[in-house]
Amino acid sequence: MRPVVATLAALTVALAVPAAPALAMPAPLPRVDQIGTGQVQTLPQPGADVERLPLGDTRVTLTGPVKGWTWACTAGNPNAPGASQDGPWIEGDTWNLLEKLAVRGEISWKTAAKYAEQSGASTRTITTMRVPTVGTTGEFPIARDDPAYAYDRNPSSISARSKTVTLPKNPAKASQKSCLPMGAIGVAKNGVMLYNALDARNEDARAHELQDSCEGHPNPTEYHYHAGSACVVGTQTNAGPNSAVLFGYAFDGFGIYVERDSKGDMLTNKDLDACHGRTSKVKWNGKLQKIYHYVVTQEFPYLLGCFTGTNAVPASGP
Repeated sequence: MRPVVATLAALTVALAVPAAPALAMPAPLPRVDQIGTGQVQTLPQPGADVERLPLGDTRVTLTGPVKGWTWACTAGNPNAPGASQDGPWIEGDTWNLLEKLAVRGEISWKTAAKYAEQSGASTRTITTMRVPTVGTTGEFPIARDDPAYAYDRNPSSISARSKTVTLPKNPAKASQKSCLPMGAIGVAKNGVMLYNALDARNEDARAHELQDSCEGHPNPTEYHYHAGSACVVGTQTNAGPNSAVLFGYAFDGFGIYVERDSKGDMLTNKDLDACHGRTSKVKWNGKLQKIYHYVVTQEFPYLLGCFTGTNAVPASGP
């Protein structure tokens, strides 16, 4: 485990940088339209205690599906690049989303971004430039004078690069569930690629690594999310009780939804199976129907725990 910095004040002294009042984190959940510098956007009525989220580091398996865990295809490399040290938002086996720093910046990609779907009889073809059509990104590489640099020195930059994936329009459950590879496992409705919950060390990427206010960051290949960014669903961020808003698609073709219960709260792991999904009524292919789908949660593993269907997008480089 990397060393934990106890306070931002101690860190400021060590770096000889004057303390900045803007680093103080507000207690209430920020509204989705408040894209700040230094704090993460959050979905309202999160269903889970976002001030004490379980750290996912010990919830990784290489052997098969486990509810609330990530079934990874490969073991992590403890020497892989990533966050340089843990922030004070991590305490023991939990972490506080409301105290976590975000990489600064509000860069719009609307002129370069593209997201399009074409549906055939049995397939759905998605073309994206891998930068957000909705929402913004932070400033990457992380600047030395950004407070986030003290914890994560991500040297990667963001660029718009075309990618096309073809998925089954009406996916079916496979005879056996399967593990999640590193790299993209799906695509959000704003064109950003989706990764599993882990960093290259097979640790909880959302907790350890520094993302921007929309919860995205780049690697040498592409900008991506490890969790359910509030920026993707925009004004539909809280569609009310018993609602389901399509967030994106997993590479086995199944949809990923922000789904809410009868009280309007987001679902939690207890509502889902080992792959982080369930069968319920959602709007799919333009029709309200009862179908299997994955669900966004604030709890690890956030998006998927494994593939329920067959991964239709084999790794093929950048």
